Amino acid sequence: MMEKRLKWLYAASLALSGLVLGQMLLFVGQHLFKWKARYNIFDLCVILFKNLHIPAPIAFNLVNVVILYTLSSVLVLVVRQVFQAMKAKRLVARYQDAALTSQYRGMYRLDEHQLRIISSKAPTAMTIGFLKPRIILSTGLLDMLDPTELHAVIDHEKCHVKHRDPLAIFLLSVISKALLYIPIFAWIAKKYPIMIELRADKYAIGQMNQPADLGSALLKLLKQQSPVPNLSLSHASFAETSMNVRIKHILDPQMTLYLPWPRLRIAISLLIVILLMGLI
Repeated sequence: MMEKRLKWLYAASLALSGLVLGQMLLFVGQHLFKWKARYNIFDLCVILFKNLHIPAPIAFNLVNVVILYTLSSVLVLVVRQVFQAMKAKRLVARYQDAALTSQYRGMYRLDEHQLRIISSKAPTAMTIGFLKPRIILSTGLLDMLDPTELHAVIDHEKCHVKHRDPLAIFLLSVISKALLYIPIFAWIAKKYPIMIELRADKYAIGQMNQPADLGSALLKLLKQQSPVPNLSLSHASFAETSMNVRIKHILDPQMTLYLPWPRLRIAISLLIVILLMGLI
């Protein structure tokens, strides 16, 4: 059930945001480059706003402000992420332990690009990368965990790799910040990481056939991990998200996550989308 809800939330977010952003680009193209659109679904609502007697200059200036903020936010966030990804790549290359990386790739049947082990005393387990996600583990983590606990953590991260979760987190983060005036996106961006961590936990428990190793690994990380720095690179980390919910889920893998729909946010978001369609 959670898998279906995850896919639905993600697909709906991309579709709705893509619709809004696409029509904004079309609007810019029509006014700057004299594009001639054969079909623009926002035109269907123009009649509504004419009937509301909204002065054309006010509507046009409001649209310009919204579009300028939205598109510039998307550009800034993407450029920032590119620089952070380049920085992370250099750091991983600098601190990578090639011998251990090769050894553990073979042990856990991972492709060449899917695992990097870095020399660091801080226990670290995360997945980074969009097109080719890879698991980052630290030597401090290897020293801290038992072999079965480490196996559970790697299985957890494998799930993030399989579903390209860092890319999903990044896209939802961009959408929620660039379209912050549509509040449902902020709610989805906040809840989605919780759900993907539960999905990865469930996958690891299924692979290990019991939850004990995953639970003990999580508790060890919580006990010994230093405060997590503000990492602006989009990533899926083993021990950063919704610890209380995850511990309950590990203790009871059959637990159903109660996620009430934010009806008010949905209603406001739909109203704003209709307004935007009408104004554009």
